[in-house]
Amino acid sequence: MKIIVNGMEKSLSCEGDTLGDLLDHILENEPALGNCFGNIRLNEKEVFVDSPETRQTLISQIETLETEILSLNQILEKNIINAQNYLLKLVPGIQTAADLFRSGNEQEANKFFINIIDGMDWFSQVVDSITQAIDSESTNIVFDGKNFQERQGHLVELTGQLVEANQNQDWVLLADLLEYEILPYYNDWREQLPKVYRKSD
Repeated sequence: MKIIVNGMEKSLSCEGDTLGDLLDHILENEPALGNCFGNIRLNEKEVFVDSPETRQTLISQIETLETEILSLNQILEKNIINAQNYLLKLVPGIQTAADLFRSGNEQEANKFFINIIDGMDWFSQVVDSITQAIDSESTNIVFDGKNFQERQGHLVELTGQLVEANQNQDWVLLADLLEYEILPYYNDWREQLPKVYRKSD
């Protein structure tokens, strides 16, 4: 079995039988690198470190394990950078979908709409993990007079309105919601994410 940690090949022996045992062993033996796993590639495939299925993988089934160990701050910074990069795609996609709905090209607009809903969900999960790591109650991240939980609550309401407008085929309302509610919401996040990281320093 080949084990690569932060780009360096390691020879480690583990008394356990599963990948979970091996990962715990790696963290114990590499404390200087950090205390959290970043990306994990198992047999050339990206896997989720917290997945029970991943952790139960037998060591005998592992040919290669590539992982990175990061500090909590490094993970926060990485998540924020990923979220910022994603917003660079999501924000123009929202505007494009609004324009397509307005121009009567519902079929093409709905392709964008499905991706937008998935993207909104992904972004919320990433921001949730960031805010939980910074502050368990997420009360110290305030902009435009609302903390994170209030903003998320508002987004849940907007998402419900989006889905309802889509089901009712009310394309004008859907375009308006995308352009005048959802777009400003994510533009705010695009400006605020760098400040969120600075607050965590």
